[in-house]
Amino acid sequence: MNHTSAPSARNACVTFRSFNCTGPSLPENYRALLLAILAFFTLATILGNLLIISSIAFFRQLQSFPNVLALSLAISDFLVGLVIMPLAVTKVIYNCWFYARLYCNVHYFLDFAFTNCSILHLCSIALNRYVAISDPLRYESRVTRRTLVVMLVTCWLGSAVSSSPILLSLSPTLSVGTIERISCPNDCVFDINIGIMVVIGYCPYFASLVVIVCIYGKIYRIARAQVIKIRAQQGGGGGEGSHRTDNDNAEALVKLRTMKREHSATKTLGVIIGFFLISWLPYYVIVLASLALTDTLFAYRVALWIGYISSAFNPILYAAFNRPFRNAFRLMFRLKVFGEGARDTDLSGRLK
Repeated sequence: MNHTSAPSARNACVTFRSFNCTGPSLPENYRALLLAILAFFTLATILGNLLIISSIAFFRQLQSFPNVLALSLAISDFLVGLVIMPLAVTKVIYNCWFYARLYCNVHYFLDFAFTNCSILHLCSIALNRYVAISDPLRYESRVTRRTLVVMLVTCWLGSAVSSSPILLSLSPTLSVGTIERISCPNDCVFDINIGIMVVIGYCPYFASLVVIVCIYGKIYRIARAQVIKIRAQQGGGGGEGSHRTDNDNAEALVKLRTMKREHSATKTLGVIIGFFLISWLPYYVIVLASLALTDTLFAYRVALWIGYISSAFNPILYAAFNRPFRNAFRLMFRLKVFGEGARDTDLSGRLK
């Protein structure tokens, strides 16, 4: 059974701007409006993730192991905005591929590769959070530079390998029955064998979904147990050992504050991970539904762009749930990064 990457009927080809393609289906005024909307989200994806990259690269306080993973994720989302979305905009509005035929195949490969790369990053971020919450005393010995390098290589190389079956489309022989260009000569539409689609799409997404849900379920249980334990220590008895108890309470208060910071970071990353996975879920559901249904092109494109646009929301989520990032963004916008000692600014408190 075959699956079409962009479910659609095989429309008649037309000549549009000297290209032989399906051609635009929307009136010109609607095309202009849609172009403006999609261009806005494309620009927001590029600039927003560039803001995350710049903040982590500039402020020393943000240069931690967990934020290295966040930096790499932002680079992946930045490339989605820079490389994938601009060409996808013209493709969805005009139903025509205005660029080199070879780059249609490469663009499709990069689309899956960057998406899978983001998914693998989310798994790595969840695993890192699990270690930080479940074993904070041994975190530095368990998550080393070598561990971090292994995670990053796995994310980038693993996404390229998992998406590599798409490159079969470059060979006229190997592409037959696996992944073939269809429709008009200047369209960029592929017919994909369902087995290939499972490998490049469903396995990375749903496997990651199961892993992340299980990890965050464990994190939630551990976090609750830790908070209950520390609060119980704060409520210790008095009497003859009151001095010792006061010291214990002070130590427990420090632990509680540290734990709250860790839990806040976990919450932030949990929101980001959940938002990304939920944003891409409609795409995979509609692709699966297109195996049995016809005329799903509109729903497919809407779901695909919901997934793309999710890459633009990470900066907003960081700003909403993480004070150091929020302060870093404010300093960036206020151009206060050029002053002496700006790189060492304490981002944890309230800025003046």
